[in-house]
Amino acid sequence: MSTHPPLLYERVARLVETQIATGTLRTNDRIPSVRSMSRTAKVSVSTVVQAYVHLENIGLIEARPQSGFYVRPPDPQTVPEPRAKPPRSRRPTTVATEMLDTCREALSRSDIVPLNGAFTSPALYPTQRLNNLTREVLRDRPLHAGELIMPPGDPELRRQVAKRMALAGAPTDPEHVVITSGTMDAITLALRVICQPGDTVLVESPTYFGLLQAIEHQRLKVVEVPNRPGIGIDAEAVRNMARSTRLAAAVLMPNFNNPAGTLTPDDAKRDIVATLTGMEIPIIEDDIYGDLHYGSVRPTSMRAFDESGLVISCGSVSKTIALGYRIGWAVTPQFHTDIARAKFYSSVACPTLQQLVLARYYASGGYDRYLRRIRAMLSANAQSFIDAVARHFPAGTRITRPAGGIVIWVELPANVDAVELFRTALASKIGIGPGVVFSAKADYRNYVRLSCGLPWSPAIDRAIEKLGKLVHGLGK
Repeated sequence: MSTHPPLLYERVARLVETQIATGTLRTNDRIPSVRSMSRTAKVSVSTVVQAYVHLENIGLIEARPQSGFYVRPPDPQTVPEPRAKPPRSRRPTTVATEMLDTCREALSRSDIVPLNGAFTSPALYPTQRLNNLTREVLRDRPLHAGELIMPPGDPELRRQVAKRMALAGAPTDPEHVVITSGTMDAITLALRVICQPGDTVLVESPTYFGLLQAIEHQRLKVVEVPNRPGIGIDAEAVRNMARSTRLAAAVLMPNFNNPAGTLTPDDAKRDIVATLTGMEIPIIEDDIYGDLHYGSVRPTSMRAFDESGLVISCGSVSKTIALGYRIGWAVTPQFHTDIARAKFYSSVACPTLQQLVLARYYASGGYDRYLRRIRAMLSANAQSFIDAVARHFPAGTRITRPAGGIVIWVELPANVDAVELFRTALASKIGIGPGVVFSAKADYRNYVRLSCGLPWSPAIDRAIEKLGKLVHGLGK
């Protein structure tokens, strides 16, 4: 079948399309005037006009009155979500310690735009209220605040945590709550209680790099199942992995996975819980972002579907109230005594003053009022980040659209190395999370995680614009 050569206007249109695709022309750049393009392409003015009308019709450029034609910002809703990668099973030492150390050190730098940290800005915390409650506790119980509260922790705080578990569909006995030094402490203690060195643990991919390092530090093996952007944890993959591999435990983040931000639907949660607990495989649920949903209803905990007592739900105040308080919890009817014992033997106890302050804060009702405000801000922030990435990054970029949490997962064009982007961005005083650290096999070489936990500002917009320019440069 013969093909016709492109018409003159199509040739001009392709010239502009190529310049946009390669980053020579970026979003909001003015494209050559009709007369200038006429001279460059050696075609008539009417041919260029026809080409520009075609480019307008397909949404690549837009005419601005008395100004000319410009590269049109893409509609964020038309930018696809990142693709899932088929995980490979065993963990080698492919993510170099140097890379992880550089990522960790960047988190403590005060001279960068911190788009690398999965937490909200301390400026948003209810600091004044917490400070007032601290003074109240010190006034009412000056001696007790300096004493030790042994595991499983302060009874009133455990009661408040149990009350909040009901909002996640999992009513809880306060006796089954163990206070820990943050979510990672809860997960690590649970792994220590359940697993022996050499055991295999199921995780999702991508997942939080700190979890992968904690598993490796305990000399455990890891196998991965996909967490698909926009879909969640692959329940069928979990079922297949559980049938083919001897698993000691699973550590999963169904509510706003870090880094993908994905919410796993209730049907999939129910299926996963039935599969794993039916085979007597404990599930350690990382629910640290559950309270940071953008919608009207808090997502369900996996414990809501647990009939065997094998789901251990872990959370903390680190992403909501105060990162530095280092107070979290593990909720489990079956393993609470063992976890409390492990807490005592590993670090004795959690800070007393913070436990007492948080118990009063929860009881006051202030937490829910605060959450309503912070959720609205984070939802608007996430949209601002999505819009900015769509505006400044090159064609071929894919972006998640999370329904909660504080991270955006970005798939870059295939020829862009996110590790190199991480280094060049850091040299420009911008922090990002390179995708390789979120996989046991150092996958996601062209992915990055961005935090949307900072209040949106012109400085952040400029940082994302700068990142876009760096991506354009690395993709050439």
